[in-house]
Amino acid sequence: MYQKLACVFIGALFILSLSFPVNAKVRGEAVVTTIKSEVLSETRELLIHLPNNYSRYKNTTYPVLYLLDGQRNFAHTVGTLDLLNQSGMAQEMIVIGITNTERTRDFTPTYDEGYNQWGISGGADNFLDFLEKELKPFVKANYRTNNYTIISGHSLSALFTLYALQERPELFQAYFAFSPSLWWHEEVIFPEAKAFFASDNELNKYLYINMGNEDGNMLSAYERYTELLNCSKRKGFTFDSELDTSESHNTTALAGMSLALQKQLNSLRPTGTIIQEGIPAVEQHYKDLSAKYAFEAKPEYKAVNHAGYAALNKQDFDSAIAIFKKNVTRFPNKSDAYDSLADGYEANGDLARALEMREKALAMSYEENVENGAYKTRLVNLRKKLIKAQTNRPLVPY
Repeated sequence: MYQKLACVFIGALFILSLSFPVNAKVRGEAVVTTIKSEVLSETRELLIHLPNNYSRYKNTTYPVLYLLDGQRNFAHTVGTLDLLNQSGMAQEMIVIGITNTERTRDFTPTYDEGYNQWGISGGADNFLDFLEKELKPFVKANYRTNNYTIISGHSLSALFTLYALQERPELFQAYFAFSPSLWWHEEVIFPEAKAFFASDNELNKYLYINMGNEDGNMLSAYERYTELLNCSKRKGFTFDSELDTSESHNTTALAGMSLALQKQLNSLRPTGTIIQEGIPAVEQHYKDLSAKYAFEAKPEYKAVNHAGYAALNKQDFDSAIAIFKKNVTRFPNKSDAYDSLADGYEANGDLARALEMREKALAMSYEENVENGAYKTRLVNLRKKLIKAQTNRPLVPY
């Protein structure tokens, strides 16, 4: 009896003595730099944000999001992306915000004299040259990229985004177009757009396009364009369109960015059926993605993690633990990887190893700079479970 009481007392002290450090800091890293463009005959400012784990995963490469109207859209995009990253709902990526000098010039495909009061137009092809020949090589030379790129624009820059898709589809794998100004110059983009989407050539691209509570030629041109999308039979091409009348023209980029990032990731993820088939099927899926989109696709953390829990739900503990270990090996600085491995050990009755992984998950969460309330709770609960298991052991006679 005294032995049991001692175990309970010591265990209770051990739980109460848990202390958690305070180590708050801003996630990720922001950099402001410039690039001298011979194509544009000017110097352009770039707002660059690196993922939270960029400096910790030295061998990891990342997708790049090229963000037009960078000064306006950088802060909300980086914040939205980071929030989604923490829940595994978007890819970690490098964000390149391109600030404007002559917005109308850069984002319009044709010269329209009637628009001169807002700026000289018709420089879209030149701006495409800048992206292709100068900016993308600059980013590739200075940052760890995996060759998957996204371009995002709003209003006139969304017009440019769609123009880039049909004029030089090889430049990017994904396109975000928020409230595109498709009305430009009497809808000049449409003849080529119609032919582009009517083609039977393969088009391994993803597009997200939206519109808010806009009317007139903004809405009619959007409806005309989405009709082309719905009628397109191009193999490999996927898209999502959203008409959200609760948003205005000025907020569609803010509201749409979250959906675009989530849906873009979903366009790459393996289906539930593939995950249920196990790791070989998941790995084959990413090999197929690499060939389809011409980038270095590696199994995403969440996809492997889901495969582990699929095995765990089948009570195939050995397979589940092996899968969770695979994620720990690939993501040694990710707290959730250790927490999931702890789930595997705990389900298999190996509470000692589960405790080791729970402690590791909590310790790693401070370095990773992520919310860790759930890790603390699970650790405390596991310690209680261990104490209960110890007190229920038969007494050894002296």
